[in-house]
Amino acid sequence: MRSQNYDVVVVGGGTAGAVAAVAAARLGARTCLVEASGHLGGTCLALANITPFHNNRGEQVVRGLPQELVDRIAARGGTREKPHRPNPTGVGGSCTPVDPDLMKIELFEMAEQAGVDLWLHSAFTGALVENNRVIGVRVHNKSGYHDLRTQVAIDATGDADVAVHAGAEYVQDVPEAALNATLVFRVAGVDTDAFIDDSRREPHKLMLLADPYLREVRGLDPARVMREQVRDIFDCPYIYLANLVRDYVPRKDWAEWEITGEDRSAWGRLKVFGSRFSIIPVPHRHDIVTLNATSITFDATNGAAMSRAEVEGQRQVRLALDVLRRYIPGFRECYLHTTTPSVSVRASRRVTGEYELTRADVESQTRFPDGIARGAYPMSVQVPGQPNVRQHLFVRDGGDYDIPYRSLVPRTLDGLLVAGRCLSATREAVGSARMGAQCMAYGHAAGVAAALAVQAAVPPRAVDVAKLRSTLREQHAIV
Repeated sequence: MRSQNYDVVVVGGGTAGAVAAVAAARLGARTCLVEASGHLGGTCLALANITPFHNNRGEQVVRGLPQELVDRIAARGGTREKPHRPNPTGVGGSCTPVDPDLMKIELFEMAEQAGVDLWLHSAFTGALVENNRVIGVRVHNKSGYHDLRTQVAIDATGDADVAVHAGAEYVQDVPEAALNATLVFRVAGVDTDAFIDDSRREPHKLMLLADPYLREVRGLDPARVMREQVRDIFDCPYIYLANLVRDYVPRKDWAEWEITGEDRSAWGRLKVFGSRFSIIPVPHRHDIVTLNATSITFDATNGAAMSRAEVEGQRQVRLALDVLRRYIPGFRECYLHTTTPSVSVRASRRVTGEYELTRADVESQTRFPDGIARGAYPMSVQVPGQPNVRQHLFVRDGGDYDIPYRSLVPRTLDGLLVAGRCLSATREAVGSARMGAQCMAYGHAAGVAAALAVQAAVPPRAVDVAKLRSTLREQHAIV
C-alpha cells in the first residue's frame, strides 16, 4: 500500500469537482483530484452546455471560476460570439453551448496551471476515518492501491460515495421518485433551419416561456418571441418539444407504437420520452445537435443496475433515432454522431448537512448569511407515480436564491465537504440546485473553503464564513 499526503483531496472530476480542485490549489493548498475516467467536466461535458448563468429576469447569477472557464473556451473559439444565450423556453434564463473537446482542454490546463495533482483512471474504494473525521481516501488504479491522506476531503462524486463510506448521514430517494437518468447523444446531418422554420410556423410544438413570470408579469407572447427573436437554432439553445406524440406522430402510426392517447401516460412504446425530448445546438455547427431525450429509472448506487442502465440507454438511443428520422422536420437524413461515455445520473444520495435547502427556500428567493452561490433553475421533479413525467416548479418573479455554505457541510462528520448534486437539499430543491452552472459555483466555494480550513487549521464547519464570502467576491463570484 502506497501513501501520499495532501492538504485537499477532491474525489470526482465532474462539473463541481474540477472547479473545486482548481479553487483550492490556487489558494496554495496542495491539492489532488481523483477521477475514475480519463477526462474532466462531467455532465456539462456530456451536454456541451452549461446552464444557467442567468435568472429569468436576465440577471447573471454565476461568475467566478465558471465564467473564467467559459471565457477561456471562448478565447479558443469554442462558444458563440455571445456565449450566454437567452433561453426562450423559460426553463433557466440562459444556456451556454460550449465545444466539449475544448472544455476538456481548458479544464486540464486550469488544473495543471494551478498545480493540481491529477489522479485520472483512479477509482475511489473507501474513506479513511479517524475519530469521526475523514483523514484521507483509498483509491485504486493500474499501479495498485493508494492511500491519499488529507486535511480536508471534498466529495464531488455525485452519489456521496465518500460521505457514505465515511459514515455520514444521508437520504436516498427510491428510483421511482428520483429524477431519472439520461444517456446523452449527438446526431449530425440535421437541417436545423428546416426544424426552426417549422417551429416558427407552429410555436405550440415547443415549450416556450414556461415560467409564469414571463407570460403573466412580463406579458411576453410565445408566438411573438419565435417570430421576432428566433432566427436559427442558436437563438433557441435548449429546446423542449412540448408534446412529441400530439405534435409529430400521426394518428395512423399510433397503433405501431402502442399509443392510445396524447397524454404522456398513454404514449405506449414512446412513453420513455415523456420526461423530456430536448435538442441542444453545439457551437458553430448548424448540422449537429445534442439530444437529451432518453429516460432511465434505476438505482444509481447499485452496480448491476448501472450496467443494465447503460444497455437500456443504448436501446432508447436507437428508438429516438427512429422517431427523429420519421417525424421531426429537418432530421430525416440525420445519423448518430456520438453517445457520451456513460449514463448521466441526476439524483441518488444527498448528504444530511448542517442546513437542508428546501422548496420554500428556492421558491421564495431566500437569502442566507452564509450564501456562497446562487441558483435560478426551476425545481425539476418527477411526477409521483409517473416516472417518465416531469414538472417544473419555478422561482418566484423570475428570480434566484442563495445556496448556503452549511448545505455543503455534513452534519455529523468532520474533515469533509460535499460539492455537486449530493449537497444537503430536499428532493425538490436539489432539482434546481443540481444544474451545471450552480454545481460549478458551489464547487468553487467548496475549494476555497477547504483551502481556508487548511490555512486556519480548523475543520470545514469552523471556516470563517465572512472571509469565505469575501474571498469568493475577490475572485468575482456572485454571493
